[in-house]
Amino acid sequence: MSVSIQDAKVPTFANFVIGGISGVAAQIATHPMDVLRIRMQVSRNTLRDTALQTFGTNGVRGFYMGLSAGLLRQLTYTTSRLGIYSTLLDIGEQHFGYLNYVTMISLGMIAGIMGSFIGSPTDLILIRMVADMNLPTEKRKNYKNVVNGISDIWKTEGFTGLWRGAVPTMGRAAIVNGAQLGTYTRAKVMLQNTGYIQNGIPLQFAAALMSSIITCFASIPMDVAKTRIQNWRQSTKPPNIIAMIVNIVKTEGLISLWNGFVPSYSRAAPNTIITMIPSRTVVYVACLTRPAVKPL
Repeated sequence: MSVSIQDAKVPTFANFVIGGISGVAAQIATHPMDVLRIRMQVSRNTLRDTALQTFGTNGVRGFYMGLSAGLLRQLTYTTSRLGIYSTLLDIGEQHFGYLNYVTMISLGMIAGIMGSFIGSPTDLILIRMVADMNLPTEKRKNYKNVVNGISDIWKTEGFTGLWRGAVPTMGRAAIVNGAQLGTYTRAKVMLQNTGYIQNGIPLQFAAALMSSIITCFASIPMDVAKTRIQNWRQSTKPPNIIAMIVNIVKTEGLISLWNGFVPSYSRAAPNTIITMIPSRTVVYVACLTRPAVKPL
């Protein structure tokens, strides 16, 4: 009963279960910010105009468009990335002891790439369901839910069509997870070293806020380009990620690469908090119930 959180370990499968459950909770809480982020990135409107347009067109329901795709994305992408990261971190600490910042970021990037490939189809459908609101009625896909979206893409674009934009999605995930997971872990260590915050929810909360700033700043340019590629509606093949970024800079200016920063951070900060804190809570319970086992 006296064993600390640092001395506890949960089974490997629990890392994946925790990731999925916490990801779903985070998505439900922050989905409106996801909707605003996507709509801003495809319409180039301000946050205020996007929010008013969303509410004016669909009411409160408009802020939860694509929720089924968002939830399935969490059950695939977040379950995988957090489970893989926690497992890799545990293995690394068991064999090498304390891991440096670069290693933590690298493990986060590996986990993000693997998880995003698995969750790429649901991410594609989420983008299209939300972006539909910006299009004229006759051009909309009108997916009823994520299953309908998967079925329609498979029929009209082929099985591989489900992975349209997978490369930029994986690139974004590498940046997001490297920054989020690696910086979150590093921020906790830094905060503990100050002596002001040692453990518990305040530590996790502060670390989540710090890591979210870095995550958003580093990942949004890739996210904007990825969203444009996944929502590509022209008959020609969409450009690759580099070409899309260059085109955005040329036609809209460099600052436009950070379009949607406010809703992105408003989503990322609580998302990180909701995602990370439950996993540590489970570890704490493991400490009380399994004092002999070694940590996460």
